[in-house]
Amino acid sequence: MQRWIWLLALLLGVNWAFAQQKIEDDTPAAPAQKTEIQVPKIAVYPWCFAENERGTNEQAVRSVQELLRKSFENRAGMEIIPEARCRAAWIQLGNEDVPLTVEDPGQLPRLPSGKKLLEFGEALGADYVCAGTVAWRVRSVWVGLGPKTKAEATVNVIIIDVKRKEIVLDVRDFSSGSNKAEKWYETAGALLVSWGITLFSGGPKTPHMQRTGVIAVGAAIEPFFSAAGRKIE
Repeated sequence: MQRWIWLLALLLGVNWAFAQQKIEDDTPAAPAQKTEIQVPKIAVYPWCFAENERGTNEQAVRSVQELLRKSFENRAGMEIIPEARCRAAWIQLGNEDVPLTVEDPGQLPRLPSGKKLLEFGEALGADYVCAGTVAWRVRSVWVGLGPKTKAEATVNVIIIDVKRKEIVLDVRDFSSGSNKAEKWYETAGALLVSWGITLFSGGPKTPHMQRTGVIAVGAAIEPFFSAAGRKIE
C-alpha cells in the first residue's frame, strides 16, 4: 500500500513539474528594446536678406531658403527646426528680433557671435546652428541694342556645432561672381535639378537674383561637409 502511495506521489510531482515547465515555455519573451534613431537637428536661423532696389524679391529669398533646406536635409540627413520655434527661443534669450528682409544691404545686421549662437543652440536643443545674410546688387547695363540685367549676391554665413562647441564654417563677403562659386555650380547643377531647383540666366531681375543667390549660398556652405571646427572660447 505504501508503495502505491509513493508511486502516485511521484507521478503527481512529475506532472506538476511538466506543467510548470510548459507554462514557462509558453510565456512570451520580452520584446527586444528598439534602438532610437538619432537625427541631428539644425536651426537655420537667423537669416536676413536685402537688395539695393528697395523691396527684396520674395522669390529669390524663397529659392535660397529652399536650397538651405534641401542641403541640410538631403545631404546631411538633418532635421530643420521650425522657424517659429527658433524665433521664439532667440527672443526669449534677450536678442533683438531679426527681420527676414531689410530695404537696403547697408541695413543688414552683422552675424551674431559664436558665443551668442552657441547659447541659442543650447537653449533650443539643436545640434547645429546656421546663420547668415545675403545682399543682392542688381543693375542694368547696356549690351548691344538694349539693356541687360546683372545681379550679384554676397553671402556671410556661420555654422556652429553646438555639442562640440565649435565653429565649423565661417565665410564672409563671398560673391556669386567668384570663380569658386561658378565652379561649384558647374558640379552641382544636376543635383539642384533633382531637388527641383532650376536656375535661369536671362529675363528680368528675378531669375538673375534666384540664380546668384543659390550659387553664392550653395558654394559658401559646401565646405561644411568636411569642415574642421575651431573651439569657441
